[in-house]
Amino acid sequence: MTPEQIHKHITPLILRRLDADHNRRGEALHDFLAISLPGMDESSIDTVAAMVPELPESMYRKWIGMFVDRLIETIPQNQLDELCNGSEDNNATLALVYLMFMESARMEKQVAEDLAALGNTGASKDDGTPAPAADAQADALALYLKARLQQKSENK
Repeated sequence: MTPEQIHKHITPLILRRLDADHNRRGEALHDFLAISLPGMDESSIDTVAAMVPELPESMYRKWIGMFVDRLIETIPQNQLDELCNGSEDNNATLALVYLMFMESARMEKQVAEDLAALGNTGASKDDGTPAPAADAQADALALYLKARLQQKSENK
């Protein structure tokens, strides 16, 4: 397989594995917030979870592209060909290795930079154009969290 074919195989595979179901996304955010902010009431957790803006697909594509580039740099061609044979086991392996790649120190730094850049530009559309509503939503979420945390500290 050529590097382009490898990219064309892995990118949609990883994108399909990312959960696009809004209900499941809400549940995951709810669970994360419940663990991260113990003591916050269920209604507040649901409100905050609903306000967390989604990341543009272009950001995921960028990170997946970085992942595939790294695979191509480090894995012998015959092993890449085997990994990209379309079997369910190899697809699951690629998804797991992608998660491990995303947890690396390099990618933690990259994700933080990309999210900061996204926040600074207010761009949240896939074409990179500003989305004021998403920016305003992020601002409102930050204010809400700040107020809730301040209220909790005053109640102690």
